Amino acid sequence: MMAEIPILVAHRGYAAHWPENTLPGLDAAVAAGARWVEVDMQLTADGVPVLLHDANLERVAGRDASLFDLTAAALADLPVGEPARFGARFAQLRAPTLEAFATWLAGQPGVTAFVELKQESITQYGPLAVVDACMHAMVAARGRWAPISFDYEALALAGDAGAGPLGWVVRGFDEEIAALARALPARWLFCNHERLPAGPLPRGPWEWVIYEVADAALAHSLLGRGARWLETQAVGELRRALDATGAAP
Repeated sequence: MMAEIPILVAHRGYAAHWPENTLPGLDAAVAAGARWVEVDMQLTADGVPVLLHDANLERVAGRDASLFDLTAAALADLPVGEPARFGARFAQLRAPTLEAFATWLAGQPGVTAFVELKQESITQYGPLAVVDACMHAMVAARGRWAPISFDYEALALAGDAGAGPLGWVVRGFDEEIAALARALPARWLFCNHERLPAGPLPRGPWEWVIYEVADAALAHSLLGRGARWLETQAVGELRRALDATGAAP
């Protein structure tokens, strides 16, 4: 018996059916009922934050090129319709800037976002540059978003800059991670379901956000272990499946 109704997070938008990290994909996620979305942020060669998961453009644009060699203007000329998955169906789509995403988010009543500060850009430009770029770009959506990252230093800097609640993406869990999460402090711990410790989820002053949840069976298993937040690329399907069992948000 679940004590709380789960919260679904649309992972990179409605990525099961749309190119990831695109505004139409995010529109589709909201239309499917998502009230929390997650996007990824990288920096271009001229320091403009954009929505991209990979620093290499092969997967989203079909071009073996590094984002770090492209200006924002050059990137705007490249389609990011994931041709290996969708062919030419979404050839008109471009990677939105983070500022454009903030404007989009400000126009979505009741929707809140997680913005992941990607490790590749942090390694390339340093955590301070990435945090500063993110904070400036997200001004239009103040109070409607939270930074998340694998990078602990970047999150600490974001907290110092007044970003609000923080989400630390972890690759596992032990007592050292628990102590660091408390010190941050982390409002959320994000983890792939395959990397979780066995048994009930460890409790703390955080909430778990479990990602790569693709079906209702896995969702119910995680909810039974104490999860509440589930991140999925198929938000509509998972919502309907949970609704059929009386568990949907």
